[in-house]
Amino acid sequence: RSSDLCDQYYLTSPDLKIRQTNGKAPGLPIHIVYVPSHLYHMLFELFKNSMRATVESYETSPSLPPIEVNVVLGKEDLAIKISDNGGGVPLRKIERLFSYMYSTAPRPMMDNSRNAPLAGFGYGLPISRLYAKYFQGDLQLYSLEGYGTDAVIYLKALSTESVERLPVFNKSAWKHYQTNTEADDWCIPSREPKNLAR
Repeated sequence: RSSDLCDQYYLTSPDLKIRQTNGKAPGLPIHIVYVPSHLYHMLFELFKNSMRATVESYETSPSLPPIEVNVVLGKEDLAIKISDNGGGVPLRKIERLFSYMYSTAPRPMMDNSRNAPLAGFGYGLPISRLYAKYFQGDLQLYSLEGYGTDAVIYLKALSTESVERLPVFNKSAWKHYQTNTEADDWCIPSREPKNLAR
């Protein structure tokens, strides 16, 4: 659990406040079909990030603000929004957070102990987004620097629409991969315009 890992590193962790809204059947619990290990990984990574940011932002405070989780089921999508008050991230760094090997945490020291690092390898968010997109969903971050971050996981509510997104690889696709349709660099134009119709 992410709170156990946070407790292990910081000796404290923020509470989670979870709310659900079933837009398809108000008043009833939410049920969807999804791969449990994918969902677990995405939530675990986002909770770890939110908890670390919150604890580090409030390290001199006697109490920590809770992390709020809203789970909303609509007719087409299930959205899970995780909101923290962990100080946020500048806009220029948002897309970089989805780059492999990039992390805002220092690189963890690897020893032979069984303690898992809380953060620092730079693959948690990219793999989480990949898991979300695999079944036609997405993972987005919305941050207010100086305040906090909202992370939203979008999943398809209907299992019939959660089709695997796999690369197509056959003879006609191979031709597409071999064709170079790259346009000229706008600052170093060629003498002749490229014919992209070929």
